[in-house]
Amino acid sequence: MTDPEDEGAPPPPAPTPAPVVLPEADNTSSQLDRARMLAEVMDYVIKVSTPTPMEIPRPKLWVPLLGFACMIFAFYSWGARPEWIWGPQPDAAQAQATRDAEMRFQMFLLAQRIFNYRREFGAVPDSLAQVGERIPGVRYEALTDTSFVLRYERGIPIILYSTDSMDDFLRNALDVVTAGKPK
Repeated sequence: MTDPEDEGAPPPPAPTPAPVVLPEADNTSSQLDRARMLAEVMDYVIKVSTPTPMEIPRPKLWVPLLGFACMIFAFYSWGARPEWIWGPQPDAAQAQATRDAEMRFQMFLLAQRIFNYRREFGAVPDSLAQVGERIPGVRYEALTDTSFVLRYERGIPIILYSTDSMDDFLRNALDVVTAGKPK
């Protein structure tokens, strides 16, 4: 049991540990040497762990010159449109002749529909909506119960009267339209 007089007294001091004695080889460094060694290690760790900004190498002279040459070539290609890049350029007269032939053929097919309507109902339609066909730029006009006219007036005017010969109207349109098509 404890003595009632000892209750307010401080506890007895703890026993002091025995001093650590290092072997003879480790005894040669002092505490100051160990502190310096630790400081060097810590400096190295801080230096290694600090991120360094990435240095972007300066481009060589040939990189901007090559970019400039490519830009010049692109402008030349876009402006001059050479055949070896863009392909052969269509001749304006040939393109107009092709458009003319295609329009004549479309108008011929539309006239055939109107003829079929006339054969079926005995008169030409009042409008192209009754036939169910429409060609942009082509105007239809019923002249009498059995005759009509188709007019295309963009560029070179093309006019087809129902009384005209279809062979004369078509000319070489069928050959021009089918010339570039696979057979």
